[in-house]
Amino acid sequence: MKDTGKEARPLRIEQVGIVVKNREEAVEKLSSVWGVGPFRLWEVDLPEGIVRGEKRRCKAKLAFAEAGPIEIELIEPGEGETTWSEFLRDKGEGVHHVAMWVKDIEAELESYKKDGVAVLQSGDDGKVKFAYMDTETTAGVIFELLQHK
Repeated sequence: MKDTGKEARPLRIEQVGIVVKNREEAVEKLSSVWGVGPFRLWEVDLPEGIVRGEKRRCKAKLAFAEAGPIEIELIEPGEGETTWSEFLRDKGEGVHHVAMWVKDIEAELESYKKDGVAVLQSGDDGKVKFAYMDTETTAGVIFELLQHK
């Protein structure tokens, strides 16, 4: 491995986000076929979300369940153009992101910015701040940073 002289960021994947066409059908299939669950259902409506640098409403139906040490997040995109709706339209259902919890999301975002990594989508639902990083072309998947408020 090449020594860049920089301290490596810890990479501890704690969540896998999967975009689906229908949350209820995906919950049923994962529960009955794979034994995943119980799922916690949540709907998110972020009028002040940011997508590719523009303020946009970000709506989705979500479902969360533990699968061993990893949390599974199912995302059914709502109205409007988001990275979720882009993914579903361009690629179909599948793994959208992997996520890590951080203590200081603003410091992490500043560090990534210095490394030339942009934010694709971000938001704050009052309980959790999140940011999807533009890492798909370099890492093969979007990395998400999460911080409890």
